[in-house]
Amino acid sequence: MSHERPERPAEDWAEEVAADRGTVEAAAAGAAAPPAETAEASEGGVAADSDREAGTDGPAGKRGAPVLPELDVEDLRDRWQRAVAETENLRKRYERQMDEVRRAEQDRVTAAWLPVVDHLELALQHAAADPKAVIPGVEAVCQQAHALLALLGYRRIAGVGEPFDPAVHEAAQVREEPGAAPGSVVQVLRAGYGSERGLLRPAVVSVAAKPEE
Repeated sequence: MSHERPERPAEDWAEEVAADRGTVEAAAAGAAAPPAETAEASEGGVAADSDREAGTDGPAGKRGAPVLPELDVEDLRDRWQRAVAETENLRKRYERQMDEVRRAEQDRVTAAWLPVVDHLELALQHAAADPKAVIPGVEAVCQQAHALLALLGYRRIAGVGEPFDPAVHEAAQVREEPGAAPGSVVQVLRAGYGSERGLLRPAVVSVAAKPEE
């Protein structure tokens, strides 16, 4: 005995296939799409990374604004006061050192001149007993003084017979001097001295005049 399945209409088969296809497509779409919470978290992470790359901490942050350390006004004032005090101490120390150097130099020069003063006093003491001995004694003291000036670095400026030089000479008078070259020094009224550093004082001189034509 045979059992034959009744034939189903073609329309029923078409509807069943369409329903199965819709079920499969919905399942595939659900597997491909991430959950709503996961998508939102992912979008938030991307936004945070963008904010960090742009130099902001969020929507309210300012783009590219540098972060400055908080200043301590009291600390700055204390440092400034310390710097001012140290500068003042350095200035006072420098002034004291310069005063010491000046005093030491004064003592050295004065000590060098004391022998000259001693010899002048001896010459005056012997003047009463032998007036003629005063001149040689004064000449010796003058030579000693010149030697001391040279030792201190001051040379006597050339005088009689030298051409007049306004850089080292000061003309007190111009006069006719037979046999003297015009414009030359014929007399030194006050000696001048100078050193390698420059002129200490000019020599006051008389200068020979040019002959009248």
